[in-house]
Amino acid sequence: MDVLINEFSLDGQYKDKDEFLDNLETILPSIRLLENLQINLLKNYFFYNSKITSEYIFSDIVKSKDNRIRKFKSYLLKLSNTPPYWNDTRIHCCTNDKYTYNSKNICDTSLAESSQRDKIVLSFNHKSFLNKKFKIQKNKDNIELYNIIHNHNFLDYLFLNKEISPLEFCLNRYEKTNLDFRLLEYSYGFDILNKEQTQVYLKSFAKFSLMKWTDIDSDGGFQYKPYNGDIFKNTKYSVEKIKKIRISQLYRCFGYREEDIFYVLRFEIDHKISDKG
Repeated sequence: MDVLINEFSLDGQYKDKDEFLDNLETILPSIRLLENLQINLLKNYFFYNSKITSEYIFSDIVKSKDNRIRKFKSYLLKLSNTPPYWNDTRIHCCTNDKYTYNSKNICDTSLAESSQRDKIVLSFNHKSFLNKKFKIQKNKDNIELYNIIHNHNFLDYLFLNKEISPLEFCLNRYEKTNLDFRLLEYSYGFDILNKEQTQVYLKSFAKFSLMKWTDIDSDGGFQYKPYNGDIFKNTKYSVEKIKKIRISQLYRCFGYREEDIFYVLRFEIDHKISDKG
């Protein structure tokens, strides 16, 4: 999958470097997500010339010795003047085709190129690119592009379009929350769930991740409590205080809490294990 940086989302709209860096901080989670999922982030050869403010272009920001800019140096370098470039494997052609956006010619740009690839772009905060989707025109045809403006929305998009697995979704969606899926055992994880069961689990995890532990401990729906059975007796988790979470009337989730994080270990869909502990 290819995601292209939308150079039209930088046209000098920021009042100063700090305002640009504030926006960059909101975009970085999406960039890290693309790295985690090994999705190509491509740019135009001339992206480094994109205007940041009325005074500065992208390459000026990269060269700045400002202390705050140093914090983002590695990402700024990746975004400015290092491969990959879509121009190297260009697909769209302007000889016989015309590409426009809001009646403006966009030939030889990332928007036109993206329309011939996976139709996904990454935009900076710009009044013309605030929506998750927008359309460009190729000749007389409308082509819808997906616009990454928040990594959570993009994860939903990838999952709904079957570009990532439920586990990949959870690993990334719940990073830095009270849920961690890195220890989930495959033979007791999403592989045992059908589509409907997966949705039930995901809905519960979404709710759980937004709750404080004081609320989880007293929540009658999740019934978060110790599991006293022996299914983890001969595993490396035997020393942990295993807990179980009620996902539905039949479904359960097992794991353990360390500080403020619940490490998910196993799912159960028939209540047989839960009845023994």
